Amino acid sequence: MSDIVLEAKLREAGRSNARALRRQGIVPGVFYFHGEDSIPLAVHELALRLLIATSESHLVNLKLDDGSEKLCILKEVVVDPITDRPVHFDLMGVAAGEVIKVGVPIALTGRSAGQAEGGIVQLILHELDIEVLPKNLPEYVEVDITELNIGDSIHVSELSLENATILTSEDATIVSISAPRVAAEDEVAELEETGEVEEPEVIGKGKKEDEEE
Repeated sequence: MSDIVLEAKLREAGRSNARALRRQGIVPGVFYFHGEDSIPLAVHELALRLLIATSESHLVNLKLDDGSEKLCILKEVVVDPITDRPVHFDLMGVAAGEVIKVGVPIALTGRSAGQAEGGIVQLILHELDIEVLPKNLPEYVEVDITELNIGDSIHVSELSLENATILTSEDATIVSISAPRVAAEDEVAELEETGEVEEPEVIGKGKKEDEEE
């Protein structure tokens, strides 16, 4: 996979400087790498938004205005809860020969057998945490749902990745095919007609039988 190029400028650290940058449509951030001092930097908001769309699954070739270049990944983005605009970001440096821990998006492929019967695809796990060398970092992890019928699901334990170690719990459910809502409601109605629906047990404080009356 090709690296994404991100151009950034070095900046002065400090809150006042960060606020001034945001007013200009520029987002402050930081680059860090173990054993080195962190580097305050800034990028245009549009460039950062394009980078955010790739998640952590791309290597970033960071080009600074002092002529230096850094290999990194987008590790964290802080978003304003009101405006939904990015206000800060972290870039984590990577070394070619060192494994990194990242979250890679899951992409479903195929049309399940259950969908042909009106089943609903429910993607439960959107990212898979893995440990991998930068050169082997996948853009996404494909999960084929073609063979799934209504009621079936796929778990992390069923996946196998080349050149990567899966960190997400093996018991985690990735995707399932649920029955259509109408069918589920019809089943409940049928049980009610046959009287097979159990009355709910009432649990709570109340008068004891001896205290009633």
